[in-house]
Amino acid sequence: MSPRPIAPHTSQAFSPAPHPWVAPALLGAVLAFLLLSAWLFAPGWERAFRSDTSPASWLSSALLLTLCITAMRLTAERCLPWRLGVCLTLAFGALALDEQFMLHELWKFRCHEWLDACRWGVVREAPMLAVAVVGVATLAWLHGALSHRSTRGWLWAGFAVGLLAIGVDQWPNVQPHGAWLPELLATLEEAMEVVAEALVLAALLRQPGIRPLPSRRKQTS
Repeated sequence: MSPRPIAPHTSQAFSPAPHPWVAPALLGAVLAFLLLSAWLFAPGWERAFRSDTSPASWLSSALLLTLCITAMRLTAERCLPWRLGVCLTLAFGALALDEQFMLHELWKFRCHEWLDACRWGVVREAPMLAVAVVGVATLAWLHGALSHRSTRGWLWAGFAVGLLAIGVDQWPNVQPHGAWLPELLATLEEAMEVVAEALVLAALLRQPGIRPLPSRRKQTS
């Protein structure tokens, strides 16, 4: 099977097959970390996921920082369009800072001291809603830049899990109009965020580097 041509942002290059083992290995390591954390915290295993100092929260920060660095590397190696690479680097960097310093929680619970508009729930939740909206647009852009269909599947699997995590986070705002969420689902919100980040990172790590096409002189020699 011949290599597939790479996305149009490069010239005189082709993309080899994606790295097959990276995504399963990464996802397996993340799931093993989460299960080990729950086991070490047993019988109060919920503490491994729910507190801001939990192992799941630490892993989320680490994955977001890794996503930022990976996007930077792929951009430098011309595996992604530079504009997309810069946007991804800035976005993942901002998310890593938010995860580490709880910036969106600070806005949610303190913004009423700064803005009268924060009496509205949609204003208090603006950062989380922005993540969903900007995430859709950015991932759609990234979809077109990835070289292989299987890699895009990992990307959108991560988006689906991340959207579920955002839905769980936002559910209390619509609770008066809907049923209560199962307690287990609310407990695993941070774990779902971690899995989503791991899936997106797996998609980026599967993106192979570009190789120059053999010159006509070499082909005829």
